[in-house]
Amino acid sequence: MKECFPQGTRVDPIVPQQFLFELNPAESILAPFHDERIAVHLPFCSRPAKAGTFRHESGWDSTRLLWDACPGGEIAGHADLQIDSLPDRFDQLIFCLVIPLRVEVSFKARLDGNWEALGESIEGEGGRAEVTRPLKAGTLTALRIIVRALEEGPNLLLLHWWGVGDSALLRKLEATGLELDGRWDGLLRPEETWGNPEFARGLLFSETDLPILREKANRPTWRKHFEKMEDRARRSLERDPLEDHLGDFLPWCDHRFLRAREHDRKSWMADPVLCALVGLVREDKALIRHALHTLMCFVHTRNWCQSAESRARGCTWDQRCFLEEAATTTCALLYDWLYFALTDRARDLVRTALWDKGLAIIQRDMVKWEYLYSMNQGPWFCRARILAGLVLEPAWPRVRPYTEQALADLQEGMARYILSDGGVDEGVAYFNVTLRAVLPACLAYARVRKRVIHDILPPQLAKSGQFIAIMSSMTPGGALLDGDNAHDRITGDAMAIMAALYPDDVYTRMAAGTLLHRHGETYLRQHMIDGPFAFIAAPDDLPEPTCVVPTFGQLPETGHLTSRRSLGDGTEVRIHLAGCKANASHTHFDKGAVTLELDRTPALIDRGVCRYDDQRSLTLKRTELHNVLAPESPEGTPISQFSATEGIIPSGRGDSTILQATIDLTNVWRGIMVSCIRRVESLSPMEFTIHDEGEFGSPHTLIFHLHTREPWTIDEENRSATLETGDNQVVLHAPWATEIRQYRDGIDHRLEPVWHLECRQAAGDTRFKLSTSFAIGDRHPCPG
Repeated sequence: MKECFPQGTRVDPIVPQQFLFELNPAESILAPFHDERIAVHLPFCSRPAKAGTFRHESGWDSTRLLWDACPGGEIAGHADLQIDSLPDRFDQLIFCLVIPLRVEVSFKARLDGNWEALGESIEGEGGRAEVTRPLKAGTLTALRIIVRALEEGPNLLLLHWWGVGDSALLRKLEATGLELDGRWDGLLRPEETWGNPEFARGLLFSETDLPILREKANRPTWRKHFEKMEDRARRSLERDPLEDHLGDFLPWCDHRFLRAREHDRKSWMADPVLCALVGLVREDKALIRHALHTLMCFVHTRNWCQSAESRARGCTWDQRCFLEEAATTTCALLYDWLYFALTDRARDLVRTALWDKGLAIIQRDMVKWEYLYSMNQGPWFCRARILAGLVLEPAWPRVRPYTEQALADLQEGMARYILSDGGVDEGVAYFNVTLRAVLPACLAYARVRKRVIHDILPPQLAKSGQFIAIMSSMTPGGALLDGDNAHDRITGDAMAIMAALYPDDVYTRMAAGTLLHRHGETYLRQHMIDGPFAFIAAPDDLPEPTCVVPTFGQLPETGHLTSRRSLGDGTEVRIHLAGCKANASHTHFDKGAVTLELDRTPALIDRGVCRYDDQRSLTLKRTELHNVLAPESPEGTPISQFSATEGIIPSGRGDSTILQATIDLTNVWRGIMVSCIRRVESLSPMEFTIHDEGEFGSPHTLIFHLHTREPWTIDEENRSATLETGDNQVVLHAPWATEIRQYRDGIDHRLEPVWHLECRQAAGDTRFKLSTSFAIGDRHPCPG
């Protein structure tokens, strides 16, 4: 195996290799692959073995080892890191990385001039792992990772950091954790002195509104929703936050930037807010005590981030202030609602924590990262700035200008985020979670400042009903899975609040479908407050949810087009064509993808995305995992689209009978195709044809990829395939295909397998003009 750095070679990096980035007194990072500012200067190189290409690329949170194709069971390649001298006290090597499924890695160290294996090889599980290996005495000059692909095809592996540890010192540190009895003497007032609730500011409601909320909890619209919140709150009583031991960092559920030893600590973000609200409405002191207990755990945690990686000495890397924002929001609400149960000392402790551990970090990110003002993150982070600013003002009046700046930043960010057609480039899931943050902040600001809420909301928000309707699924309260959407339901508080703000728009017709009892538990509820804001601010009564997808709709700036028509038997056919604005965020390489719903059943599906701490979330963005036409390399590797540098906007017309749509995909195939146009034509709801026409610079194999939850029945002789789904069937005819084949390939957002159909045309002429027809009918037609 050829060495990247032969013995005697020395690389002079900008950051000396022996520099250690301390995580704690016992452990340090020696190669911060996650910090792009440093990683690009590390003495690190990669070499292919059996893979056609094997390379490394630095990104904002990791260094990727990528390969395009490698035979199954073979070594794809290796990478070496040059090492200078290390302190003698370290006796462990730590490799922090994400190894994908069906990939195996092993490590070697060059000690005293000889390469020695570091333990057995490890097969990946698709998530972040820490591999610890003993460090033998001797002169260490290099480390190596060897990557073996256990199955054929392209893949990637993420390197976060490599480090060293002092095992004896680490054991001592772990044995000296903070011990607290949980009584919080001097901080929490005795229950018998609480009296009637008295709020700090009345951000979203005041103590005088409690009788109204108690009545609302029993109304037909809200009874089951409130019962769901109450159930979650009471279940949280079974777990004491002190069981996880207070430390320097908050417990968290996203493993991407979390130390392995800190897994399985349950997030505190959502449950204490539920406990406080339900406790106040039900007059339940046990729930209120638990919320207060968790608030004290927050303020006694040194940092409101998830791991020492965000506080490593000598390193400025951060994953943005998501945890600081969530913790600040939770603590601001608890401080407001439970003010009457806190002593003066506790109130000052909470106020100081809000500023030092939360707002200071959030403010740093808001001035450091300009991109925040053009996507969801900037407005989202302003929620905590506004809520905490408002509750701090009575004691710290000089905070008021800070609160005003937070609102101005929120408004600036939303003005850029929401496009002129009411849509956003990040998909309906990100739009929804952004509103979940923005709306409570605006409601609280308007209430405290006695402002009209519509005067501070972004004007484009009034147009967003069209976006929600076009991006909804046929299931009431459901969503298309375009982009980074991990759930096919619209969850959370935003839609119900929007029904109060814009009662004449589609929100009123769909909001009830987004309430807690209408959908199951999601990953997001572990760290997003889900339920209270809708209960507090939404209308007292909402109608049963209905489908809001329009007969025909298009978003000329966001880049989507949809059609909903009915067959003679009442079956509804929904076809959606996906594009995007230029330089869209949280999007997939799927431009021109067509999805099909029959009634409420997805037929030609979008897989969506899974949790970000699952490495498969990266592969789910790939072009061939969407319903698109795409080329294949001469080596048999799928070729992916490029990011759109100009708008990829579908256009067309439609009504209850016809649909005609066109999308120019040339930009995302630049350098591969000279031109590429997709057209969808349908003269009746019972059929549609997809026409793909374009030209390559050189001949390529072409594949029309289609994804379904059920297998097709393939008729190779007639170049057709039949899909049976629910009570309907879809018959595909691709006369141009030289081969039609299918196989189970990967997963969808539910982590369930998906059928992948390929209609293939062998490489030939550089020009192509392909027509693929689809006929829709009853799976069991009546005889005669």
